[in-house]
Amino acid sequence: MIKINKKDSIIDIIIKIDNCKEKDIVLDFSFWHPIIHNYTSLKILKAKSWKKELIIITSDKSAKKIWKKIWIKYSQLWDTDLLEYNYTPIQYTKYLFKRYLLELKQLFSDKSNNITFEYQKKYWLKKSKIGYFIIALIISIFLFFFIFYFAVNKTYIYITPEINIKTKAENFIFREVKKDEIVNNNIIKLNKISKLIYLKNNFWTSWINEQSLKRSKWKVIFYNKLNEEIDLLANTRLITIDWVILKSDTSIHIPKATYSSSWVIIPWEVEINVTSKIHNINWTISWIKSNLKEWILLTLPWLKDNKENIYAKTITEIKWASDNYQKQLTKKDIENAKNILETKLKQKALNELKKQIIENNKNNNTTTELLWIDWILKYSDFKILWTEQLKIASNINEFELSWTIKIIGYSYNTKKVLNQLSTTIRWTILKDIETFLFLNENSLRISNIIYKEEKPLNIKATAEIEAFFSHNFLTEKNNYVEKLKNIISWVDKNEALKILINNSKISNVKIEIRPFFINTVSKMTDNIIIKVINK
Repeated sequence: MIKINKKDSIIDIIIKIDNCKEKDIVLDFSFWHPIIHNYTSLKILKAKSWKKELIIITSDKSAKKIWKKIWIKYSQLWDTDLLEYNYTPIQYTKYLFKRYLLELKQLFSDKSNNITFEYQKKYWLKKSKIGYFIIALIISIFLFFFIFYFAVNKTYIYITPEINIKTKAENFIFREVKKDEIVNNNIIKLNKISKLIYLKNNFWTSWINEQSLKRSKWKVIFYNKLNEEIDLLANTRLITIDWVILKSDTSIHIPKATYSSSWVIIPWEVEINVTSKIHNINWTISWIKSNLKEWILLTLPWLKDNKENIYAKTITEIKWASDNYQKQLTKKDIENAKNILETKLKQKALNELKKQIIENNKNNNTTTELLWIDWILKYSDFKILWTEQLKIASNINEFELSWTIKIIGYSYNTKKVLNQLSTTIRWTILKDIETFLFLNENSLRISNIIYKEEKPLNIKATAEIEAFFSHNFLTEKNNYVEKLKNIISWVDKNEALKILINNSKISNVKIEIRPFFINTVSKMTDNIIIKVINK
């Protein structure tokens, strides 16, 4: 294809034809070129093309009659014939757009030819139809922005609401009634239930008969490094680092230390007998700590100074015969055993009562539970048994106690209480604001006693339970949802995510914006669609 500029003469065009080596001569004329309106010039170009076919490409259709007389093939700008000359659809579009721009430039800037501006504008609008194309293009662009930014631009927000736990309470009347008696809906029937429990247990005696413990005697070496004699009375105490106490059997006289030829102190050593003490310095039995190895340091507890100059050491390993002892039953042992047995017995009785209620529910297909109020549970028929040999101060290591106890409690229908609580919650809930999810049945408890009568048992009490709620994002009357939409409208997607995820009523959030290439939330709140995803 040969591009013919506005200023190219007939000679310039002939030169370009001579240099063209393509099979056909395709001349692309600029808008309103004088040669395409000159019969002689076109005849010369036709003759110069020789045997090659001459094709003229232009949007100027005013010289169409001249081309037909000379048998010149031409193609208009918006015909699809150009696709036959190595133009892909993309190349054709680019060529078309550039050609329109060029013609617009020539229309408003080139006034060197003999055609008036008014004629050119009229020709451009009516003949070439470029004006229609531009108008259609502007309308298309406007429609594009309108559709995608106002009609099609939608934002889908997938919200997982945060679950809130609230404690709900209601007052109930619990009343002990006869088995077949009919009560009102606001009265919870109490059923009396009892259980007799037997328990026995072995207990160890804690007191050691100290007379049964043996004291042992050993020999130790006493050292004196002082330059003076030392006299110690009998029963002088010696202690170890673990506070084990030994006492000297006799009084002790220790001469003063001597010196060697090089004036090195030579301590005076005296071997003495000592006897072990049952209790240590804290008045507890020494037990295994009284078994001493050889050369263990012994000090005088009352001596503050010169501890490094007056001391003793064990000569051999000392083993205290502490395994041979007897334990003695005391009144305190029996009292402690009674307290422990009573606690275990009451716990066992309570567990057995609960097991019996579960078994009754299974057999009778009911849903009852123990009314858990401390003062309602009654214990009676206490009876402690032990053998006749069980006497205070008897030498025994262990003893056995057995005890029977009767527990009395009351059960009630939990299903009726739960249904009443659920109904009350549903009636009092803010329907356009909150969504009631479920009740935590395991959290049901009696929190407050308003009044009570024991015979027959009649109690007005407050029952509490944990209820699970979430915010209602789907209601049309929820102003909070509209407020959220106004906050995030026309906001960047990431910023909108931060705003929503930091909201206390939202656990998790996901945002999808359509079309995909738009990254801001829709400006129109009606196009912001909220959907709830439950956990």
